Amino acid sequence: MEVNSVMSSYQVAANNTANANGASNELDSNQFMQILLAQLTHQNPLEPMDNAEMMSQFSQLNSLQELRGINTSMETVSATSQTAYLSSLIGKMVKASRADGKIIEGVVEGVVTEVDNPQILIGDERVDLTNVLEIKGE
Repeated sequence: MEVNSVMSSYQVAANNTANANGASNELDSNQFMQILLAQLTHQNPLEPMDNAEMMSQFSQLNSLQELRGINTSMETVSATSQTAYLSSLIGKMVKASRADGKIIEGVVEGVVTEVDNPQILIGDERVDLTNVLEIKGE
């Protein structure tokens, strides 16, 4: 008699998540609940899941959701802080390196706050904040 291996419900859900989300290993609360339900449905009736273990899993899920909320809040605070810092550079003399390696110097005339690439405007040129070498007062 041939016996096929059986993947755990976690492995199946993780594989489905990775395939659907482009190799992501993150589980959302719905997937976690599906896994927990599969565990409860397919558990050995002679050795059921311990209540303490189940409560531990629920508390881990709750902690994960709270941490994701904190992470979102921290990203918002960081973006706001970065925008305020960029705004403080308007009117100041800066020296920065361009993508071609040349140094540009001038007064910051404006700010462009793209999501992952904040930039300052020196004349008609956009300069990444990471390329700023020196900042001088007015």
